[in-house]
Amino acid sequence: MTRVFQLGLIIEAVLNIVGALPFVLYPEWCLSFAIAVDPESGIVNVPPSSALLWQVYGVLVLALTVPTIQCIPNSEAVAEKRRLTFNTLIAGEVFLEALLLWHISQPDRSGFTSTSLILSAVFLLPALSWHTFAVYIMPSLLQSYDVPTKPAKKTL
Repeated sequence: MTRVFQLGLIIEAVLNIVGALPFVLYPEWCLSFAIAVDPESGIVNVPPSSALLWQVYGVLVLALTVPTIQCIPNSEAVAEKRRLTFNTLIAGEVFLEALLLWHISQPDRSGFTSTSLILSAVFLLPALSWHTFAVYIMPSLLQSYDVPTKPAKKTL
C-alpha cells in the first residue's frame, strides 16, 4: 500500500507544480477568466495588485509542495512527517474553503465571478478529502511498511 501512497504524493506534487506555475508566470491571463467584467467599460481589467497576489498564492502552493515531496521517500520517521504535512495542508484547505464559501454567499463583493469562486471551492475538495481521509480515517496509509527495522542488539 505504501507504493500507492507514494504515487499519490507524486501525482499531488506534479499537479501542484503544473497548476501553480501559470499562476506565477501568467497571473493576468489566469485572472482574466475569473475577474468579473467591469460594468462601466465592459472589459476585464486585471489590476496589478491582484496579479501580484495571485503570484503570491502560486508561490505559496509551490512552497507547500516542498514538504509534500519530502514525504515521498520511505523512512522510519516518515509517518510523523506525513501527518504534520497533511495536517498543515488540511488547515489551509479548510480556511480557503471557508473564505471561498463566504465570498460565494456574497455575490458581487469579491470582484470575482460566482462561477470562478464555485469552481475554486469545488476543485479544492478532492485534495481536502484525500488529506482528511489519510490522516483521520486511514492513518495507517501514512506509515512506511517497506523500511526494514534495525535488528535488536544482542547482549551476552
